[in-house]
Amino acid sequence: MHNLGFKKETWLPIAILIITGSFIYSFNLNNQLFWDDNDWIINNNFVHAISWDNIKFWLTHNTLAGVGLKSNYYRPFLFFTFAANYMAAGIKPLAYHLTSNFIHIFNGILIFWLVREVFKRRLLAFLVSILFLVHPLQTEAITYISGRGDALVAMFMLLALVLFHRAETKNEGWGEKNKILSLICLVLGLLSRETGIIFPFLALALYVSFISKDRFIASIKRGLMITWPYFAAVIVYGILRLTVLNFQNTLNFYAAPNPYSENLHIRLFSFLPILWSYVKLLIIPMGLHMERSAIVYTSLFQWPVWPVFLGLIGLLAWLRHLYKNQATAFRIWFLGVALFFIPLGPVSGIAPINALIYEHWLYLPMVGFWLVFSFYLIKLFDYFKTKRLLIAHYSLLMGLVVYLFFFSYQSIQRNLLWGDPLAFYLDILKYEPDSVRINNNIGNTYYNRKDLENAEKYYRIAASEEDIFAEPHFNLGSILQSRGDIYGAIKEFEKAIEINPDFFYPYQNLAVIYAQQGNLAKAIENIEKLKMLIPDNPRVYYNSALIYIAINNKKKALEDVNLGLQYSQQDSTMGKLLEELSLKLLK
Repeated sequence: MHNLGFKKETWLPIAILIITGSFIYSFNLNNQLFWDDNDWIINNNFVHAISWDNIKFWLTHNTLAGVGLKSNYYRPFLFFTFAANYMAAGIKPLAYHLTSNFIHIFNGILIFWLVREVFKRRLLAFLVSILFLVHPLQTEAITYISGRGDALVAMFMLLALVLFHRAETKNEGWGEKNKILSLICLVLGLLSRETGIIFPFLALALYVSFISKDRFIASIKRGLMITWPYFAAVIVYGILRLTVLNFQNTLNFYAAPNPYSENLHIRLFSFLPILWSYVKLLIIPMGLHMERSAIVYTSLFQWPVWPVFLGLIGLLAWLRHLYKNQATAFRIWFLGVALFFIPLGPVSGIAPINALIYEHWLYLPMVGFWLVFSFYLIKLFDYFKTKRLLIAHYSLLMGLVVYLFFFSYQSIQRNLLWGDPLAFYLDILKYEPDSVRINNNIGNTYYNRKDLENAEKYYRIAASEEDIFAEPHFNLGSILQSRGDIYGAIKEFEKAIEINPDFFYPYQNLAVIYAQQGNLAKAIENIEKLKMLIPDNPRVYYNSALIYIAINNKKKALEDVNLGLQYSQQDSTMGKLLEELSLKLLK
């Protein structure tokens, strides 16, 4: 980074990026952890310390294993950052937000650095980085702590790209070292979020567009030879994720087959209108919200599938025209299009993942969009200046300033909205009134506020929409259980198990209910299922031991106590209870 120097032309833009980013994201510093933060951080004992046992756990388990659930996600380095935050501040939000905000601002600086080195134009580098930094779409990845993976993997990929570019263009002794460092960054990126698999293609696109001096096909061939270590790393990672690290179903997030999950062409047709939605959100980011619904399209000839398809064909024709007639413009467009489409590849429907559209999936792709936009904006400024059209020049400048202020204001408003979970969920409900997850989350918020009447209202809405999520039925059952409606509670718990047999929470409640009723056979049936689902939870073994003591099976109870003690390192309170129970059984 030393070559950036300390000239005003360098440090002033970076200072503006730091000050602007810090100001906009200062409005999230007191926002509490919520939603997935509960399972990923608050209730996950394995991120409450940085220890060798925890590191081994992160490296060998999925993201939800710490709370006894299963997930397709594998992000050990992300969990390392959570653990560092937890050790610094527990669940107090400041450390978490400062970390995520820092990563985002640093990414803005990395973009400035990369674009400046590639294009040798500070103004272009500044425009791309400031648009990236202040865009309100970014709040979904930054203000939401569980969304940190997007910014973290982007940071490592941007660092790797800078190092790769320097290794291939600078006449210095650090060439091979930079290449090795970029490979290390790729590995850390892969351990931060699965989308790190795209890096070799980004490096190849950068090489073809602005490093190689050969013709296009020759550049690709040469680029593949140069970038093979990155492809090799991704292939090794892919093999591991499909074998020993395939926790649920790495390439298909759908439990039951459906037309969308089983047909690649349907997924790609459905992605085309989403692509147009992304472009509109980039230009005019209004009505931002999570849990966006999207229509599944089954034919290329449906509206608006075919117009977007024709637009992509037009884009390819435009690139071909530039390749033949305007070499410099082609390189810019090629890199911009690559930076936009390559990061969208993993979420384009090639693999059937957990959703069709999310705003945070644009975190890195927008760099390519704003690169092309900024390049032509600067050309327009230069044209007005050359023609001495000062009114047009300053009008355009004023329009750009207003545009940036609009983005900044929207980002601040989003940060403030994220600070109130109930208002945040209710805002989403305006756009997605039928969302099961959002209605369930609103119910959870009311439940945590001891407002059981409203909690039940939203749980019932969630449970009535579609039987694909077990959580609303479990939550509703818990309220009924607290009111003494045991029959109603059992019915809801059994419905939750029917929807998701691996959802362990209802088994816990059913074991308690049956034990209280004296139906110890049913209690044992549920507790044994729990031991299969969450075999490393000491509380389960403690409760199991109590049930076996009740039926006078001390041998089985002692086995449970000993197993529970093996897993009690993360729960000292439960460890003491198990030790006390062990002493009683050994008397």
